[in-house]
This record gives sequence, C-alpha cells and structure tokens, in this order.
Amino acid sequence: MTARSAIEVVGAAFCELYNSGNAAGLAGLYTEDAALMPPDAPRLEGREAIQQYWQGLIDAGVGDVSLNTFEVEEAGDSAVEMGALTATVPGEGDVRVTVAGKYVVLWRHDGDGSWRLHRDIWNFDA
Repeated sequence: MTARSAIEVVGAAFCELYNSGNAAGLAGLYTEDAALMPPDAPRLEGREAIQQYWQGLIDAGVGDVSLNTFEVEEAGDSAVEMGALTATVPGEGDVRVTVAGKYVVLWRHDGDGSWRLHRDIWNFDA
C-alpha cells in the first residue's frame, strides 16, 4: 500500500472516530510525541493534550468533520499531507454552520507499520 493510500485510510478513521465522539481513539492515531497546532491556540504536545483538545471540540458541538487529501509527499519514514477540511459548528439558534479550511500533517511511519500523525496544523477559510 502506498503512503497516500495508507494515510487516506487513517484519515477516514480519523473522521469516523471524531464524528462518533471518540477523542481517545483520535489521540491513538498520533505519535507519542505528536504536536497539535490548532488555529488561535497554543501548541499542544502529547497524546493526552491532543485527546483533551479534541474532546473539547466534540463537547462544544463541532461535528460532521470531513477531510479531503490533495497531496502526499513521501520521504522515507515521513510523509507530508496537504488537504481540505469541512466541519459544522453551532450557529445562532439551532442552526448549524458549515466551515471550511485547509491542513498540513507531517506523518511518521511507526515501527509497527502504521502511519501516525506527528505534526498537525490547520486553519479556516475566511
């Protein structure tokens, strides 16, 4: 399986885990020493902090996360993925608002043969 194919499989699992509210499962997709760099927030390091961050978004009602890989560049045990994302967020009243953005992920190929998110950064379109 190519790096892109494997990363797309993990990306689909990421969406499934997020949309089912499984922040612990999400954190398990990251390397032990991963860093999350969310918009308008400080850098978060390690699986525990990453799990807490995702749980906070889930609890805040951010949902329907979807990822679309545009490009993957592989270099040995690392790969860089660039893509687009959409999600829904609570709006005024009971209205849900769709937001869109883009992301870059640095992936690492673990000794167990898995591709794991190592550095994860994204932002939203205006």
